[in-house]
Amino acid sequence: MSWPVVAIGDCVEKTLTWNPLLSESKNEFAYIDLSSVDKEKKEIVQHNVASVLPADAPSRARQLVKSNDVLVATVRPNLNGVALVPDQYDGATASTGYCVLRPKIKKLDSQYLYYWVQTGTFVTDMMEKATGANYPAVSDKIIKQSKIPLPSLPEQKRIAAILDKADAIRRKRQQVIQLADEFLRAVFLDMFGDPVTNPRGWDCYKLEDLVSKPITYGILKPEEFVSYGIPMLRIQDLKNGAIDVKSEFHLVSEKLSGQYKRTVLGGGEIVISLVGSIGIVARVPLELKGSNVHRNLGVIKLKDSSVAEYVASFMQLPQFMTILERVSKGGVHKLLNLADLKEVEIPIPTMGMIEKYTAIKEHVSGLIAKSKAAEKELIFEALSQKAFSGEL
Repeated sequence: MSWPVVAIGDCVEKTLTWNPLLSESKNEFAYIDLSSVDKEKKEIVQHNVASVLPADAPSRARQLVKSNDVLVATVRPNLNGVALVPDQYDGATASTGYCVLRPKIKKLDSQYLYYWVQTGTFVTDMMEKATGANYPAVSDKIIKQSKIPLPSLPEQKRIAAILDKADAIRRKRQQVIQLADEFLRAVFLDMFGDPVTNPRGWDCYKLEDLVSKPITYGILKPEEFVSYGIPMLRIQDLKNGAIDVKSEFHLVSEKLSGQYKRTVLGGGEIVISLVGSIGIVARVPLELKGSNVHRNLGVIKLKDSSVAEYVASFMQLPQFMTILERVSKGGVHKLLNLADLKEVEIPIPTMGMIEKYTAIKEHVSGLIAKSKAAEKELIFEALSQKAFSGEL
């Protein structure tokens, strides 16, 4: 089926901006920044939306949004940061890091557009057109110049309804994954006790005594993105306690990576965020052997790989944040110093219990991986491709 292909800009209305710093209002307003959107669920997360006084507004708080606007993040690492503005945020302010798309109601359906900007066709096109050194981005103009297949409005609504059902299935799978994570945390606490109080009286060891080489951070000054090079892990690559080997990593030259041999990865290490949202933890998959890390990540290489899964799980518990809060420095922008991290004490149970827990986690992780694969390969992506090519 052949549909006309038109520029998105021809199907959307002009949106308004404002400068809250010039406002005389004393009332708080909802501010949607890049961290407000869950990039996996493609939705605005309420507890991540800040309530801000005009006088305290960030410089990027400029765009006024309405319900059913489609937000598309314009900075390359966040291009999958897409959301449909719900009714509760009608009149809120969004960061200039978003392109705000407000469909003309007689020409373009919001749900249809919302699903289009999630497609591989759109995201890949924007990735290729992103420019800039450290933080490649696309402009609003480029997004609005991009093309979208445009069937009749009833057909758009029909396609959106189909994708709504597929999305509901995808969300249920995500809930299963979340429940699996909660199950593993419950198993850990049941087997080993609260890590803060150590009620079982396990022997404790400083983290620096468990590593095979000093804990350190990565590349200080990443150079401009290169098309072919060494993957450099950043904080945004650590998601839900894991690193997706299929992510689009920032690539650096072999020469630059070679200057930071101390953090060249062999696979199996634990990486932890040191600034901003401190304490985000993940293990490095073996597929990323030879990669490097950004300065915002610390690399922990344990002497005994058999305890790595246990230690990683320990550090991923919410209770571990209590431990980090005791040693972290800084105010709003938190900083976890390596000297303090090395002093963190880790209770180590018997090897028999660690092996039992590791086996349980590996089994559950395998089920999660299968669920994720089914979600991506069999349901939503396949349906999206067919929907926007007129095959449904």
